[in-house]
Amino acid sequence: MSTSGPWSTPEDVAATLRKRWHKGELLRAWQQPQAHFPLRLPLKKPGPRQLLDQFPEAREWARQWQQQARCGDFSLEWESRNHRQLGRNKIPSAVVFETPEQALGFIRHRRQAERFSACFKALTEAFPELHDWALANPLAVLEHHDNWPRLRAVMHWLRDNPRPGIYLRQLDIPGVDTKFIEGHRKLLTQLFDRVLPEAAIDPNATGASQFERRYGFASKPATVRFRILDAAHTLHGLSDLQIPVHEFNTLNTAFETVLIVENDITALAFPPVPDAIVIFGQGYGVDRLLGGAGWLQDNPVYYWGDIDTHGFAILNQLRSVLPHTRSLLMDAATLSTYPSLMGTEPKPTHHRLPNLTAAEQALYHALLNGDYGEQPRLEQERIPLSALPERFAHPL
Repeated sequence: MSTSGPWSTPEDVAATLRKRWHKGELLRAWQQPQAHFPLRLPLKKPGPRQLLDQFPEAREWARQWQQQARCGDFSLEWESRNHRQLGRNKIPSAVVFETPEQALGFIRHRRQAERFSACFKALTEAFPELHDWALANPLAVLEHHDNWPRLRAVMHWLRDNPRPGIYLRQLDIPGVDTKFIEGHRKLLTQLFDRVLPEAAIDPNATGASQFERRYGFASKPATVRFRILDAAHTLHGLSDLQIPVHEFNTLNTAFETVLIVENDITALAFPPVPDAIVIFGQGYGVDRLLGGAGWLQDNPVYYWGDIDTHGFAILNQLRSVLPHTRSLLMDAATLSTYPSLMGTEPKPTHHRLPNLTAAEQALYHALLNGDYGEQPRLEQERIPLSALPERFAHPL
């Protein structure tokens, strides 16, 4: 339809219906038509002045709407206009869809709606508790139409075997593999939370990374990587080791000094040190990794990270579990020694860091205040190993 006036066209009505489709409203209406239909969509129509100035166009606009309505996809509401010069005229005022079939047929989504109905029926018959979820998320139901047989199989299996304590890789369900589970974690989380009993869910485990823990699957253990810096203490000649956190926590060692270094290459290149190990840092989360190692409480611990706001934030976090940790080469003197090596920190943190020493606090605030330039950063790997204090710089 083409008119010279800015009045509603069938495409405008279709656009309105598509918006309702993308919000899930039409699929909900498809399931519960009595609550949503008839659906009345007002038309933007000629005003009195437009009717006078553009009467031929307005009459053609009305005629085309009348012709369109004869197709049976909708009916029209009309209103009468009395005009001093034009007399009485009737113009379309609203489009009315009596049924969801009419509305969905108008935007050619009838087949998708029928597919949704089949998915909805199979899902809610198997799991009645998902009825409200499926109505609230009809596009998700439709999007995964090919996967519902496997998704239902996974839900049945876990409901019959709550908190199984096995790896996802060990699930023996036809057509379901680890990648399928991992690719649908977000959806499965919504479903599991509704079909499993409370006792089968760990509410403290949230987010995709906590999926296994939330539903009682075994997960890949966190590990600690470290190098033994004293050849006299290697384990059967092994000096570079990576072991699960729970094993690291119970190490019975003769190590007297523990260094934590953020950059892997620096840790690999760290010189020999008597009775010492160097732990490969893992940034934020270091407190969770090392907080359970009680033997670290009895040893001198040094942390060497970037001289920037996040480096100090990680140090602050580490001190929450190892309060005696000392920083290494994270001071104003080091920063002033290597001004040509400074770069820019992309997104500084502005958190309060109560576990820093007075000198560290002063440097942290100097970084934030721009005393060393705009968002300065001296990355730990840029600092030469020759800058290490004498007790760490000489080989055995």
